[in-house]
Amino acid sequence: MKDIIRDRRHSSRRRKFLAQAAAGSASAFVFNHSGWLRAVSAAHANQMNGEGPQGTADDGANLLAAARQSTAQSMLTRGLMPVPARVEWQDGRLLLRAGFNVGFRGHVDARLQNAVTRMIERLARRTNLAMDPWLRTDPSVAALVMECRGPGSRYPELGENESYELTVSSRQAVLRAPTVVGALHGLETLLQLVEGHAQGYVLPSVYIADRPRFVWRGLLLDVSRHFQPIDVIRRTLDGMAAVKMNVFHWHLTDDQGFRAESMRDPRLTGLGSHGQFYTQDQMREIVLYACDRGIRVLPEFDMPAHTTSWMVGYPELGSAPGPYRLARRLGVHNAVFDPTRPELYRFLDDWMAEMVSLFPDRYFHIGGDENNGHDWNANPRIRRFMQRHAIPGPHALQAYFNLRLHPLIERHERIMVGWQEILDPRLPKSIVVEAWRSVGALASIVEQGFDGILAAGYYLDLMWPAAKHYAVDPIPVESSLNEEQQRKVLGGEACMWGEYVTPLTVDSRIWPRTAAIAERLWSPREITDVADMYRRLELVSLELEDRGLTHRWNQDRLLRWFARGEPVKPLSLLLDVIEPTKHWHPHEYTVFTPPDTMFYAAPPESSSRRWFPQWVDEFLAAPEASMRLDRLFCDWQQAHAGFERLLRRSSNLDPLEPLMANLTQLGAVGAAAVQALRRRRPLSEDWAAQARARLNHAARPHANLEFVILEPMQRLVAAAAKQREPALAAGGSGSGSGSGSMPSKVRLTDKSC
Repeated sequence: MKDIIRDRRHSSRRRKFLAQAAAGSASAFVFNHSGWLRAVSAAHANQMNGEGPQGTADDGANLLAAARQSTAQSMLTRGLMPVPARVEWQDGRLLLRAGFNVGFRGHVDARLQNAVTRMIERLARRTNLAMDPWLRTDPSVAALVMECRGPGSRYPELGENESYELTVSSRQAVLRAPTVVGALHGLETLLQLVEGHAQGYVLPSVYIADRPRFVWRGLLLDVSRHFQPIDVIRRTLDGMAAVKMNVFHWHLTDDQGFRAESMRDPRLTGLGSHGQFYTQDQMREIVLYACDRGIRVLPEFDMPAHTTSWMVGYPELGSAPGPYRLARRLGVHNAVFDPTRPELYRFLDDWMAEMVSLFPDRYFHIGGDENNGHDWNANPRIRRFMQRHAIPGPHALQAYFNLRLHPLIERHERIMVGWQEILDPRLPKSIVVEAWRSVGALASIVEQGFDGILAAGYYLDLMWPAAKHYAVDPIPVESSLNEEQQRKVLGGEACMWGEYVTPLTVDSRIWPRTAAIAERLWSPREITDVADMYRRLELVSLELEDRGLTHRWNQDRLLRWFARGEPVKPLSLLLDVIEPTKHWHPHEYTVFTPPDTMFYAAPPESSSRRWFPQWVDEFLAAPEASMRLDRLFCDWQQAHAGFERLLRRSSNLDPLEPLMANLTQLGAVGAAAVQALRRRRPLSEDWAAQARARLNHAARPHANLEFVILEPMQRLVAAAAKQREPALAAGGSGSGSGSGSMPSKVRLTDKSC
């Protein structure tokens, strides 16, 4: 009965907000359960629906409309990421005071208590208010009331109810959830609501009803190529919890190292890890740490390929004679299990019994990717086996291996998960297949009746900008999948492969971009405003830092290390406008390559991708009003002198010399263009040709790094060359011969500096 009364009250509230929106109020909006934006202020609704003034050929009007739409979106989403399924803002706020306390109704257990304690500790840090994280009180007078109907599963499970409702009024906040996991998500949303106000820190009045769009929202961390200490794992889980991700995919074995201790088969780590592995106690601790944050731990033990580390200690498992040595170089290797030997399956069966005792999740990832078949084709005995059993090639032999392996996994009460190479119609439909090549591959998987998850488009090691990941949807708008097939799309995973990350740099490769993927997997499909996503991503990045993530701090640390006591400004100026090259991996790197180059310090996505085009647009719209470009181009021109001092201290910076020289040239080109535009005196076509040549030269990558500000620079150069010269006043002196020409070589400095 209480639920019915509550639903009626919420329906009344929805009608009220719709009325406010129709009247032009900007303080209310509603997402319904399918995620559609139901009401905004009338003006903003017109902009979003194309019913208001649209402009014609005026690009400025279109930009203004887009800006207004993004502004409207920011009013609706505020600091929330992922955006909840349904939100209703109200007038009013709950003032946060010292002594903030919590009351409980319904189920309470240690996991819920721990989550509330962590929330209050973070709230105290953010507000600088004295709060006792263990203070509990009567719900009728509490600032926050927790109503949890039940514990949910002992360990987080696929499909567990993760929903919650959060109501904030001027009197108190009430968080309701059917399970502890749902309550954990609600507490993360509560923290994101905190705002500054003239009265102090407040929670805005709001009603939120939230649940995830997809049940599988994962992050893969490869700890084999480069081992990651246990503290990296913990803070990664803290980051995942902040953005409501719920599957930690732990890639524990590969050619470069076996990282999970086995008591039964001690040579797996004794000879296959260089001494870098997780003890069984540490793995149990991580499972509990993740559980405390509502996160499943999915172990991956890659097989039959990517198995060099297995065969170092147990060469009899392999298809080649051996001996085997741990791989130093990166990429795909030939080592592969011998699937024709019955002893292999006995070994795996006994080993698996030990591993499933450490990892309680019902799913078990076997990898199964990138088997080149070399060692199978090179082994006469294996070739004879294939002929005898009418196995036409390596792919069919791998299918034979998977069909032998699946009953072992099932006997240990686990469900097989593997990369898309394991796909075979003879395997039971209960397995889960992970698509890493394309969204289309995921569609093909579910069309064949299998459950699927998407990794394609979410590979963090490709260094894509967050917007590109954000645009990838497991079920795109244009998808032809029917409802039953769509239900088989479980979700997706961000993938942090470990070839080019170390404990010092891994956070900067994962965060904050992964928060954009987390939103794509949690929020309604219609949440697609990229500008608003980046605005909120900055807020999430600060929250992640508060939780101990080092994605920004370690970059500063690397720069100081490179500078060896000299000012880091020249390196900072360069770092602001470069990124690692995309879709290309430096194969000369090995697992022992130290992180001593700018490739490791450069962020996967430079913020200059966004602010520099904006600065250029602002300047082109009003050259007399904006001076930011003048200062910036002056700094670029002067950077080389400071860089030369750094070179005398650190030879590691030698590969940056071409980039720094190009930055100086870009500064000179930019300064000349800015002065010409401000004086309204066009520069010659000869100047423009030379400037474009310098931009083209700067476009060449060096040291696996590339500039990301060249397109706005091209627009600036084009504007400086194409502007019309204003008519001269009577008695004017004229433009003067060659006044707009450019010297054969652009000056490295400018008088304005």
